[in-house]
Amino acid sequence: MAQTYTSAGTSINSRNLPAVFRKATFTASIVMDYGSGKYTEHIREFINGQHRTYLPFDPYNQTEERNRTTALIVMNAMGTHFPVDVVCSNVLNVIDDDDTVRKIAGHIEEIVTATGGTGFVTVYDGNRSGIGRRTGPDQYQRNEPLRNYLRFFRSATIRNGMIIVKG
Repeated sequence: MAQTYTSAGTSINSRNLPAVFRKATFTASIVMDYGSGKYTEHIREFINGQHRTYLPFDPYNQTEERNRTTALIVMNAMGTHFPVDVVCSNVLNVIDDDDTVRKIAGHIEEIVTATGGTGFVTVYDGNRSGIGRRTGPDQYQRNEPLRNYLRFFRSATIRNGMIIVKG
């Protein structure tokens, strides 16, 4: 099965900093935001204020050029073992296909393993029923608690309301 809903329309947060950015302890000088959404300037300002480089990546809400630039920088970091921390905030919970969730989890693990960075994954757990459903035009919500997403990672733990993936 392939991902049915892009959930691009769920990217509505243009002002408030996603909680993961305050909860995470970044140690790398590069922070990749996997599934960043459309609005990233407020996040960029926060990360740059910590003297780190912010790299958004989102196949549905960022330009091809932006995604290509982020991918190139991250691939170079992987090749040189330059640490990259990866944030994935409220992305996995809007994907209706387990294979796609597994693929994203695998990308996060691959990046942090090759670079020595850390992954920080959060989800919105909806009604926690575990029963996914369409929530709007081209939108989906899995309704799964955070611990249910551990099955998509080879080695991860939950700490401070986040899945932590160590490189």
